[in-house]
Amino acid sequence: MVGIGLVLTVPLVSTLTLKVFAKTPAKPLSMPAVAPSYSDSASNSDANQGANVRSDQNYSSPPNGPVGRSSMMLKVKTPTLQGNAARQGTVGGASDKPLLEGNVLRETAPDDPFAAAGIARTEPMQKKPRPARVEQDVYKAWLSKTHPQFSLKAQSLDPIEVLEVKGQWDKADHTLKNLGISHMTIGARELNRTGLARTKVLVINCAGTLGRDSLQAIRDFVTRGGYLLTTDWALDNMLRQTFPGYVEWNKGKSKGNVVDAQVVLPDRELFQGTVSNASWKLDEESQTIRVLKPEVVKVLAVSRDLAPLDPDRQGILAVAFSFGKGKVLHMVGHFDNNALPIFPNRLPDPAPVIGIGLRQALAANFVVAGLERDH
Repeated sequence: MVGIGLVLTVPLVSTLTLKVFAKTPAKPLSMPAVAPSYSDSASNSDANQGANVRSDQNYSSPPNGPVGRSSMMLKVKTPTLQGNAARQGTVGGASDKPLLEGNVLRETAPDDPFAAAGIARTEPMQKKPRPARVEQDVYKAWLSKTHPQFSLKAQSLDPIEVLEVKGQWDKADHTLKNLGISHMTIGARELNRTGLARTKVLVINCAGTLGRDSLQAIRDFVTRGGYLLTTDWALDNMLRQTFPGYVEWNKGKSKGNVVDAQVVLPDRELFQGTVSNASWKLDEESQTIRVLKPEVVKVLAVSRDLAPLDPDRQGILAVAFSFGKGKVLHMVGHFDNNALPIFPNRLPDPAPVIGIGLRQALAANFVVAGLERDH
């Protein structure tokens, strides 16, 4: 243990979240000549948001971008987004036109995939949103509007159907309470004793430190049809070990700030009642994601602000993949508000239109899908 004395002077509305984490320096990774692609609709605000990504230009971080990357430039090839690179699809009978073109969603699709998924079109983030005090009634209103039938029974569910494992940093319990979803919270050492036979959705909070016997139980749970939600440091501490060969931490770390977020795969199950562009609060040293099995792992949302700090230049914020009969969702960042304990209802990244955070709405949709799935 290391004793730390900290004197912090910030405005009362500060949303700083602090982690202290020591790690042996990793072997440097080679820089891939690949960058994420973003919709051309963001081009008008590139000067405010960061480097514009083109196959014939250099990729660089914005002038006022993340520390340590301001002078880095990388010549890129045709952009390829990890996880969605080989995925083609159609919607609404438009069989002659792919859903994705170079991994950029078609803006002029005859059948708008965003509208089909229940996603409202919003402009890319040009400046960081103002933090807001978001009360429980806002969360419940969103749930009622997005999942009207489910919201009527959310509080009467058997609590063990949504099982939350405590973590050091994330507290999904706070958001689940705000949404009015009945759940049970246990410690990591209680998981094996509690069992997962009656659980439908398992939430592993950051930092996700669990014993190996628990990891096998979690793998079996997903295989049988369970839904697993993990956040932040759970990526390296448990997810890569539980499902080796799917995703891993590529040694990149975020800053504890608010970044832009763009939905790149409009999955109705996961993004219903959300928006196409918003902001996303990252914790201090959130772990960036590397996709190892792109034919299976779906990249759901990305950030051009995060990309300069990602060794793979992807800026991935959320991924999902199926395993057995179940599904896994991992998010960079937290399900909780990610605010100072003295202001628990203060939300650093309220999304336009919906009021709650995009990351929170995504996680909530996943929880509802797990509870509503067919058996």
